[in-house]
Amino acid sequence: MTNPFKTYSLPEGIKLSFTDSGAPPNSDDYTTVLIIHGSAFNAYQFHKLHLYAHTLNLRTVLFHRRDHIGSTPYTASEVQEIEQGSQKFWERLSAQVAQFLKIFIEQENIPKLKMTSSSSMSGGVAIMGWSAGCQIIFSIFGAAHNPMISSELYLLLQEYIGKFLLYDPPHVAFGYPVPPDNKNYVPWEDSSLKPEDIPVAFSEWVSSYYNHPLPSSATVHDLDGISKKTSKTSISAWSEEEKAKGIEMEAMKTEVLT
Repeated sequence: MTNPFKTYSLPEGIKLSFTDSGAPPNSDDYTTVLIIHGSAFNAYQFHKLHLYAHTLNLRTVLFHRRDHIGSTPYTASEVQEIEQGSQKFWERLSAQVAQFLKIFIEQENIPKLKMTSSSSMSGGVAIMGWSAGCQIIFSIFGAAHNPMISSELYLLLQEYIGKFLLYDPPHVAFGYPVPPDNKNYVPWEDSSLKPEDIPVAFSEWVSSYYNHPLPSSATVHDLDGISKKTSKTSISAWSEEEKAKGIEMEAMKTEVLT
């Protein structure tokens, strides 16, 4: 069986894996969409996008973050940094993604970015972060300057990256704390769960379909968030094979439960 993943090796020996739809045939102005997944669920959930990319003049790249399939696991010291909320950890992690982008841009010879007056783009790269994947986008481009990303690399990225897409970003991506009087259910705060049961509870909770009202107060207190899960969840429609391919519990334990 052939390995469906491609892998880039960074200068410090870090390996980052991804799947790639490839460039649309006979196109010199396609846009590359790099998708960065969140916690628990890896990039597999987006694999069907590859089927539609070329008809839209797109090249889709599904990136596997560190500690997920095909990419280098976190070291023990990095896990400690996660526990401590280390800024240096995020600077290093996002710098590695920036290095990945440089390698991809240069090796694949992707078209340069062209922006029109209507803010539409051709060529270049659009980066989409889903859930916890949004944190990496902010770590690269939201800060005034990441000291682990060289000025030369920033200039290169400016020539190619045209848009960022934030898909369902969590509050932690913005640095917002949960209010101390929050009553909405959070799996890792559920004292009735054993530690080994939390990843499954998280997967069901995060893939549920809640009937949130449109809150006039715009606070978490107005959300339909008391239930641990709903009768229908996204993963309930997945086969066991799809769950095995798309859900990575060990990586989730490291990121969420430390």
